[in-house]
Amino acid sequence: MGSQNSEMETVSDEQNIFIPSVQLNNLSDFMEISNQAAIIVYSPEYYQGPFMDDHKRLRRLTLTAVGVERKGIPLTFRYVLDDVRDIDRIASEILKDLESRGSVVQGSIEKSHSLGELLATWP
Repeated sequence: MGSQNSEMETVSDEQNIFIPSVQLNNLSDFMEISNQAAIIVYSPEYYQGPFMDDHKRLRRLTLTAVGVERKGIPLTFRYVLDDVRDIDRIASEILKDLESRGSVVQGSIEKSHSLGELLATWP
């Protein structure tokens, strides 16, 4: 029984720690890191036109490499592709390359809110 109590104390002392994603400024760095990711998530954002039948134009592509282990800790790395002249073509080439490497899904990663944001939304 004594060993069970010490195990319970150890478990109850554990704390969840939020580690924000690492923002990368270089696409080649992201592509290298993506080889080690458990999954890659991409999230496209489009320009909003005034008409419903407007052709969607890509404005930004956010790439997120989830589950990249560094010193025993799973980290998340992000790269944002925007302000590029031919973004549609470049984005499709990047996604085709990433899909050939492994698990790629379209979606978004929930972001943790800062304490200030949480307090501001408190009823």
